[in-house]
Amino acid sequence: MKLNDNEIKVLAILEEDPYINQKNIADKMNLSRPAVANLISGLQTKGYIIGKPYVLRKKEYVTCVGGANVDYTFNLEDQMIMGTSNPVSKSISYGGVIRNIAENLARLNQRVSLMSLVGKDTVGENLLKDNKKLMEVFATDTLDNQPTGSYYSVIDKHGNMSVGFADMSINDLMDRTWILEHRKHLILSSWIIADTNIKKSGLEALVEYANNEDKNLCIVGVSGPKMRNMPDDISGVNLIITNLDESQTYFNSSTDDLFSLAKLWLDKGVERIVITEGKKGFVYGNKSFLKHQEAFIVEEKDIVDVTGAGDAFSAATIYGIINNLKFEEAVKLGAISSSLTIKQNHAVNPNLSINLLKKELKKQ
Repeated sequence: MKLNDNEIKVLAILEEDPYINQKNIADKMNLSRPAVANLISGLQTKGYIIGKPYVLRKKEYVTCVGGANVDYTFNLEDQMIMGTSNPVSKSISYGGVIRNIAENLARLNQRVSLMSLVGKDTVGENLLKDNKKLMEVFATDTLDNQPTGSYYSVIDKHGNMSVGFADMSINDLMDRTWILEHRKHLILSSWIIADTNIKKSGLEALVEYANNEDKNLCIVGVSGPKMRNMPDDISGVNLIITNLDESQTYFNSSTDDLFSLAKLWLDKGVERIVITEGKKGFVYGNKSFLKHQEAFIVEEKDIVDVTGAGDAFSAATIYGIINNLKFEEAVKLGAISSSLTIKQNHAVNPNLSINLLKKELKKQ
């Protein structure tokens, strides 16, 4: 947003002394204190002042909007037998599609802000405390009488999920009103990345906001059932990343032709589309081209846990696009990151870095 001369002068004074009071600013500018108060209020609304003492916005964030939860993973020691107890080893970590994407992007040296909902409980407090080490969490709300989202998965000996359970009722509160209440946070964004845990009215509000404020918006699918939250009008969305099932669900289509589904997305006004199909690879493109890319196959003996593979793919692809890489290079970074993640017993690869991705890409 364009600033007037007095707003520019106020920012210069606050840059020099963030603890200065309004009277002293008024004296420096030969203005009344109420006039300075109005200027500061306007700068806060525009997102140039984000806290007290007068913390100024230095750079824009990649704002990640959507679900954040705690993952409880049970690794089977033998083949699962229904109706009886099964020996497992348990691990607890932080999850949620958008939270995972946020952590991946933070590990790729992006300036990330997480905008989500957690409960006012121990796990929610710990989630914010631990994630604050890698990203900003000032846009994440803590709610009374709502438990932090949780996800329970049972993983077989081959690293594949046998069954999963989700307690995500808190996500139902991520609606249009919630999005609009966070406009002062969204204005700080260079890119907005959203998952389909957000209610349909919330995603509609994000699409409208991004188009009106000329913000870059990416939407990442979570599951087939969650595609009910995808807006009908998605014209102007910069990037959508989805898998075959999610695309089929959205378009109520039985086709497994990724090219046909990709064209349907582009016909709705989406600028870029990626549709993944696990080991079979993915199709990506825009109005000018559509291409298929083979997956970077990991031998079964090296697979530890497939949890988070899709989120790793999405984050590295988004990283490439944000940093102006060619689309082909961006999706290849995504494929590499995904293949590295499934070799780890973590939803987010703790060793992830852009140097690692580029090094592995050279091997392909």
